[in-house]
Amino acid sequence: MVLSQSTIYKGKCLFLFLLSLLTFPKPCILVQEDGYFLQLSRLRLRSPHQLSFSLFKETQCCLRCLQYTGCKSVNFDMRDGRCEINFFGPQSHGVKTEVNQTWVLYYKPNAEDRELLLRATAGNGISVRDTWLGTTKPPPAEDACISMATGACSTHYRNPKIDLWNTLPIVQVFLELYKEGSLVMFMTFNGTASNIENWMSPSRLLSSSWTKLSLDAHFTYFSLTGDSYCSCVFLIQQSYGECVKDTGWFVVLDPFLTPPDCCKWSDLPEKPKFVYSMDDNMTTFQDGHVGFADVLALYVKYE
Repeated sequence: MVLSQSTIYKGKCLFLFLLSLLTFPKPCILVQEDGYFLQLSRLRLRSPHQLSFSLFKETQCCLRCLQYTGCKSVNFDMRDGRCEINFFGPQSHGVKTEVNQTWVLYYKPNAEDRELLLRATAGNGISVRDTWLGTTKPPPAEDACISMATGACSTHYRNPKIDLWNTLPIVQVFLELYKEGSLVMFMTFNGTASNIENWMSPSRLLSSSWTKLSLDAHFTYFSLTGDSYCSCVFLIQQSYGECVKDTGWFVVLDPFLTPPDCCKWSDLPEKPKFVYSMDDNMTTFQDGHVGFADVLALYVKYE
């Protein structure tokens, strides 16, 4: 049988195409027993406990991760082929995340020991409380919304599993704040036999970044609903002091019109705002040592 020039040409093209797939492999979508590596562009996880290699392909970087027990993700620099092995993922407690145009993050989604249910972004004008409760629907979240990097996400990310809370074997709930990609506040609650509102209560608090947050104290507010009239939710307030001396630990200022009889410290622009005490104790909300975080995250851990 004599092959035509057209058939030979098509055969060469197919061979070259298949060869290109071998020579220039696609990004790391490698199937493993525990899942895939998923890609997040423009993100890099940072830690002093990283291993670094000079490699030339993303696939090689992912394969190198599989050689290390406990590797959960890799950073790959598209400029020079540098590969960083991470023993943590984008949802690990306290991991520092940065937005970087030349890096790509590949992570194993099933390697995390907790699950992200809410990732809220400061200043985007969308209610955090209503997003959490499911009474408002934010715009679709970007893929990078699972990271805590400032600027990686413009909306709120809401995991649909929130609506299945009562059927999930939740044992712990983690509330965390991040600023410039770094953890600045955390609280851990007992999530057993809880619902989407009552998990945030002093009786369920297990630990926090404030060593002086005493469960024996009397709280004016310690709840997710907080002072809804003044749009102060996720509120931990110790005492009233006629506004200027109101003391507390943490509050989310939700983006609703604040009534004129509410305190000045709760009527700020560019909401939502995540306000927290930067001391190891409560502070005055109006002029105390408060910080403003970029990201609020809620995770759960299962049995």
